Amino acid sequence: MKKIFLSSMLTLSMLLTFAIPLSAAPSIQLVINSEVVHSDAPPVSVAGRTMVSLASLKPLKLNLVWNADKKTVTVNAPGVKEKLILTIGKKEASYGEKTLTLDVPAQLNKNRVVVPLRFISEAFKAEVEWKADKNTVIIRSADQVETYKKLYQGTDLVAARKIAVNLPSKDENTLNNTEEGVYYQYIFPEGEALRYYYVVGNLYTYYEIKDDVKHLVWEGVEEDDPRQKMKEKGKRPSEDNTQYYFLKERVDNSVTYGKVGAKKPVTQALPGNASVLADIILPISGEVRKDQIK
Repeated sequence: MKKIFLSSMLTLSMLLTFAIPLSAAPSIQLVINSEVVHSDAPPVSVAGRTMVSLASLKPLKLNLVWNADKKTVTVNAPGVKEKLILTIGKKEASYGEKTLTLDVPAQLNKNRVVVPLRFISEAFKAEVEWKADKNTVIIRSADQVETYKKLYQGTDLVAARKIAVNLPSKDENTLNNTEEGVYYQYIFPEGEALRYYYVVGNLYTYYEIKDDVKHLVWEGVEEDDPRQKMKEKGKRPSEDNTQYYFLKERVDNSVTYGKVGAKKPVTQALPGNASVLADIILPISGEVRKDQIK
């Protein structure tokens, strides 16, 4: 795992009449703060080095200025005094008063500046991880590094679960809730945070988090008549021996929670500062986290 500093937004459009030819890297996926990045300048391979376009780092909110005459691009993060200056074709870059060296020069690909992944890890203060077995680059901005540590390694199960349900996901339901009186519910396997059900009325959506990305794996609509077959799509997860649920009615400011199937649930008023649905996730007495990833 490589340490880096990144924090900001970046959009780059340069009116140049040439570009250095680069070879496309085979299906490299870029994930930034749990968002799969789709760019017109995907990662490429140069001299055995994976090159990432600055334009594809848009979720990091970097600011950028292109100088066509000098063929330089100046990058800075809001609130950060130091500026990073890259020159096309040169291995040296300046960051504030420091001079940084790239493995290979900054180059152009489809009118986009691309730089070596290793340089990103040295030039910025975020976190970069290369998953060779999955051909995936994972970047976590400096302000999110601790959040992901809590998600994966933290012993605070409530905190990890809240982070999990708040992660972005571009997967959308294809089935719809058909129940009139709607309630919202989270269901977790005992001791786990990285997979869960999100329930709206009678629509069940099952998510799994892998390599920072939240995937919609299965969805199903529960019928009023138990004799009717459930409408479903995707791979139905296997049943867990013990699950805990947290349920909130649409118009109620309380949460009912407990062990699925237990006869005595607990109903508790939500705190006055509860502002998001994730706040209905509360501690379960005696429950210990068991799905940490080291």
